[in-house]
Amino acid sequence: MRTKNYILIILLFFYATIRSQDGVSGYVHIEDPEKWEQKVYLSQIQLEENTNTYNTTAIASTLLTEDGFFAFNKNLFTSKDHIYKVQLNPISGEEKNKLSNKIKNFQLFILSKKDTVHFTKGERMFGEYTTNNTADLEWQKLKKFEAKYENLTDDFDPKQYLIETKGYVKDSLQILLVKLIGIKKLDDQNLLEKDAKANPEYYLSFLKELKSSELDPSTYAYLENKLNFITQEIVNHKYKVSLWVNGAASLVIILLIGFILKSRRTIKVLAPTPLSKQEKAVKNLIISGKSNKEIANELFISLSTVKTHITNIYSKLNISSRQDLLLKK
Repeated sequence: MRTKNYILIILLFFYATIRSQDGVSGYVHIEDPEKWEQKVYLSQIQLEENTNTYNTTAIASTLLTEDGFFAFNKNLFTSKDHIYKVQLNPISGEEKNKLSNKIKNFQLFILSKKDTVHFTKGERMFGEYTTNNTADLEWQKLKKFEAKYENLTDDFDPKQYLIETKGYVKDSLQILLVKLIGIKKLDDQNLLEKDAKANPEYYLSFLKELKSSELDPSTYAYLENKLNFITQEIVNHKYKVSLWVNGAASLVIILLIGFILKSRRTIKVLAPTPLSKQEKAVKNLIISGKSNKEIANELFISLSTVKTHITNIYSKLNISSRQDLLLKK
């Protein structure tokens, strides 16, 4: 009897040791086993822009036991948090789309080698799971928030969705990887580019925070590429606006200069410089038919002074000859 107890203890210890080495374990529920491979596939996920699907990198696969149990060793995972997927595939390629559209044959989660995920038995293929990964626990909260937007209708308000989702991501999420997933959701709805153009400072600050974190750069590469493109567009737009503003300012300046010059000419025509007392006397003598010499004798000035007065008179009255003066009197 004592020997049996020892064997039982050893078996339990051996089982516990093996289970403690599992990063992902649990059960799969299959209603039509003959239509599905009896194998679970494990992949790592990379986020990509403008797509509702994920770029997957296969890591490993494992066979299901008779009761639907599967497990993946912790050593398959890295020390940093990543997004992973477990998936079951239909046997027939012909049945693939048909079955995949009816049944969710995969599950996404966040994990590192220091954490565990365990799927409990349920009615779905991959049922509820428990985890001690803090990032995944926060992701589950995000999923609950996003659940109200899963069945979008014709009265879907993208503006309100953007405000609420960005607000939740910014204020309620603390883990960078989960924030990144939340922002990815905006991209899936084609709202990220619009918001990034309107709030570039927020996204560039977030990208800077990502770069200074321990996250694998490949995790946020899609966001970095998108922001580089958007910020370049903003720079180009600002440059074009600057050219338009400078061009408009130059045109305004040219028009102002032209207006000022025209105004001056108008003022000069409309308000000629008045003649002095001596110039008026010379003008009157010219009109009366006096010659330059006669004007000089009558006003007791030199001939050259008379000529100077006449030049000034012509200039002020905008004329060029005695005949013009006679016509203007």
